[in-house]
Amino acid sequence: MTRFSKILLVLVLFTSIAFMGFAAVSSVGGPNWPKEADSMTDYLFELQPGENPTWSVKTRRGGEQISSSPVLAKVIVAAQKDQIQKQNEKIDQLTKSISPLQKAITNWTRINQVDHEAMDLKATGLRGKITALDTEIAQLANEGIKISQQTLEVNQDASERRADVFRLQDQIEEIRNEKYLTQEQQKTLRDYIARIEGKVQRLQRQKESLEKAVQGAGNSSQEKVVTQK
Repeated sequence: MTRFSKILLVLVLFTSIAFMGFAAVSSVGGPNWPKEADSMTDYLFELQPGENPTWSVKTRRGGEQISSSPVLAKVIVAAQKDQIQKQNEKIDQLTKSISPLQKAITNWTRINQVDHEAMDLKATGLRGKITALDTEIAQLANEGIKISQQTLEVNQDASERRADVFRLQDQIEEIRNEKYLTQEQQKTLRDYIARIEGKVQRLQRQKESLEKAVQGAGNSSQEKVVTQK
């Protein structure tokens, strides 16, 4: 055996021992690949049994095939790479949307500042109007109180006037009744006077008849006296 062969044998021996150590360490303290597969809930790992068992991985949503291999660690790494790629794509999309959003924020901030200043001016004007309205409302309230008092006085006067009207109406009704009674009495008196006047006329006629009769009797007596003489 040559010297080179001896060196090569030693190197192969050390390499084999190192590989055995690496395999032992991996089997004892390496990653728990089945647990890693269970933790990746967005992916579905399937073992296809047979003469040559094969692991495959695909996305749960959409069923997109990612990788297949006899080694579970390889398909897990492929799924992790796919997950990292998709996350990087999302990060890129979000990163791209940051600049427009920052511009929109700057624009809206400027607009809000202008609106805020305008609203402050508007609020100051409205506060002044509110103060003026409060003063006007207070004045109107005082005037309303005065008007209410005047209304009460007017209502009281109206009540008194209504009472006066009712009293006068009663007096007028009494006067009407008295007038009616007076008219009836006058009618009765006129009838009585008419009867009396009728009696007076009859008595006057009787008086005239008696006077004529007396005169006639006196003339007859004078004629008898003259005849006797």
